[in-house]
Amino acid sequence: MTIMSWWVLSVFIGTLLALARWQGSAVRIFGLALMFLYVPGAISSEALLACAANNGLLTLILLICAAFVLEKTFLLQRAAAWMLAQDFERCWWRVMLSCIASSAFLNNTAIVSIMLGPLRSVTYHPARRLILPMTYVVSIGGMLTLVGTSTNLIINSMIIEAGLPSLHLLDFTPVAAVVVVVTLFWLWCRRYQLPAQPLTAESIEHYLVESRLEFDSPLVGKTVTQAGLRHLQRLFLVEIIRTGQKICPVSPHERLEADDLLLFSGEPASLGLLARFNGLVSYAQRHGLKADELTEVLILPESSLCGTRLKDSDFRARFDAAVVAIRRNGETLSGTMGEQVLCCGDFLVIATGRDFLGRANLAKNFIIIRGARPAVTIKPLTEWLMIGGFVLAIMLSALGISSLFKSMVCYLGILLISGTLTLNELRRRLPLGLWLIVMSALVMAKAMDASGLMKVITEMMKTLLVDTSPQLALIGMLLATWMVTEVVTNNATAAMMTPLALALAQGIDVSPLPFVFAVAFGSSCSFVNPYSYQTNLMALNAGEYRLVDFLRLGLPLALFYLAVVAVVIPLFFPFFPS
Repeated sequence: MTIMSWWVLSVFIGTLLALARWQGSAVRIFGLALMFLYVPGAISSEALLACAANNGLLTLILLICAAFVLEKTFLLQRAAAWMLAQDFERCWWRVMLSCIASSAFLNNTAIVSIMLGPLRSVTYHPARRLILPMTYVVSIGGMLTLVGTSTNLIINSMIIEAGLPSLHLLDFTPVAAVVVVVTLFWLWCRRYQLPAQPLTAESIEHYLVESRLEFDSPLVGKTVTQAGLRHLQRLFLVEIIRTGQKICPVSPHERLEADDLLLFSGEPASLGLLARFNGLVSYAQRHGLKADELTEVLILPESSLCGTRLKDSDFRARFDAAVVAIRRNGETLSGTMGEQVLCCGDFLVIATGRDFLGRANLAKNFIIIRGARPAVTIKPLTEWLMIGGFVLAIMLSALGISSLFKSMVCYLGILLISGTLTLNELRRRLPLGLWLIVMSALVMAKAMDASGLMKVITEMMKTLLVDTSPQLALIGMLLATWMVTEVVTNNATAAMMTPLALALAQGIDVSPLPFVFAVAFGSSCSFVNPYSYQTNLMALNAGEYRLVDFLRLGLPLALFYLAVVAVVIPLFFPFFPS
């Protein structure tokens, strides 16, 4: 191996380890990897530009942009109302089958986000027995088509860059259909395994709300009881922070002093109760925003807020919003709001300014659960044209009449010309982070080939696996991809494991397709770790699950899913095609 081969190998291994350690910083890690490969000359400027303009990568970006438009329709909302039948078995099947059909063409996160509200609010069925299975089938259903999940499109980008023919829209369908049927039957048999206890109204005990006592407040000098802060409805005074010292528990006879920070545990909707006390100012008010309009958001794993103290996050300047309350699943928060270190999966209740919805960084940091959302007023005819146009574009690609890239360019062009989609919406939602991840992965694969590292790995595979059957090699690839995707995001897993799959197939001299599909299906097998995929994280919070619930349902499902995939892939994509 040359010095450059060793350097590329060290960058590859370092990137994988960094992704496992700092899961929420995939964009920064891949950006650094790109720099470490480009600066020493492991990749040329021409090759770098070619990776940035990869046909599969640009198709992926266009499809995600098209999904923004479909999210504006009320197709899923109407379906959600139809799903919630009075009979539990009928409701279960309606939810699962509808979500599978939707996820084959629509963004998984959007489907789960839309479904969580109706499922949480249903009173005649145990919501916990619907939310997590729904999340799982959305991930499985996304494997039915090339456009069902971004991991499929990432893998397609990488095999195009490797000089192999592009995958077609329905290439995933035969294997995925068998997997869907078998895993759906298994989930049906286990439908009563999850707890049936009703969800708490809003997980009141976990919200942290902060107010400061002003110097001129009439409450100064009064006891907690005299001030009327002892028996507030849905708000409980749990701590007082005074000159850096914590007073907990708070005695009803504790006298209040100016500049005290009063920390309440309760429901953000009850903040209006605090507004009636003169001189009691909320955290949001101190940052110049009134708490008249509240919005609840969920922090995404890839958010730049993760690991940052609230007071250091420059929240108001970045989002034109201020935090009113924080909730963290399974943990009681303590200390002032400004000192809270934000984590992925935290719920924030925020007071928003006028420019909140116009900020370009919302979709990269939050999922809006309820409250302020972009106003959408779409005429029924326009809505059906939007849906019909997308279906037509997909059908033209499936029939081979037009490439998927050309179909999406025409579809988005018509939407922009008609004003159905605006440039501001594209700017706000454009997935630049995903573009950088995929481009960096393509650059890494090309550097591995140019430096001779891929040839070394291929020869090593030939030596190590000379007497190994392709079926065992496929199982090993599946298991390795699954273990990586449980600690690294699915998109990063697909990007990192595809070059290895191609090298493995070349090393044992078989068709690369079975191993490519092994990476695709293994990357979407994120069922055990609730923090490995953002839809799992959404289900964890919305369904108030514990880690044991994911282990109890997700671990057997993952093993069953992998076993089915290992058996079915060679049936449709043989190792030695005729």
